[in-house]
Amino acid sequence: MVEERQEVEVPVKRVFGSRALDDVEAAFRCSVRLAPSDSIRDVKEKICDALRSSTEFPVSNIGPDELMIQFGPIDRKLGRQYVGDPTVDESKVFLHMYSILGWVERFPEWGLSVSFLPPTPPAPGVAIHKAAAMAENKDPDKAVADARRNGEIPHIKQLAAPWGPKPYVAPSAEQLVEMGYAPVTYPAGFSPSLDRNASASTTT
Repeated sequence: MVEERQEVEVPVKRVFGSRALDDVEAAFRCSVRLAPSDSIRDVKEKICDALRSSTEFPVSNIGPDELMIQFGPIDRKLGRQYVGDPTVDESKVFLHMYSILGWVERFPEWGLSVSFLPPTPPAPGVAIHKAAAMAENKDPDKAVADARRNGEIPHIKQLAAPWGPKPYVAPSAEQLVEMGYAPVTYPAGFSPSLDRNASASTTT
């Protein structure tokens, strides 16, 4: 089990295309030293520093707000999941809330993958109206504008972030877990990397 102040070297794979380039995989790897007290924002900033200091493939024009990070063989997403995602404050989500560092100690080949955040998804109703218009060889943007004018879909000013100016209402702790934005919590003294039989809880 990782102690609170102990740092762990975590491998990072850069995936800035549609897939990792297996034939040059080593060149697309770096590593960062992470502590349980690091926030997801801290992790992204450390990854940016590592990318900038790479001697083989330095990347200097990428900031933390552009990155999506995932962990382990199942690519568990950590933090924001698309550009402008308001769902989670990455400065308030810490590694000690996960079991990541414990898993890395057991399986050093596991690590983080870093890629660009995908674009902001369309506002509610936009995608279906665009698809219907395109199927009928009509102008999709005009179809969306008409739908907003007719009240079929909300106007931008009626929407919250990431599309409009209305105040964003954050999901509950349980909803964040269900949506994949927050880690499952476990009974005190339990580590999923050491005890696979204990049951998880979504309560905080």
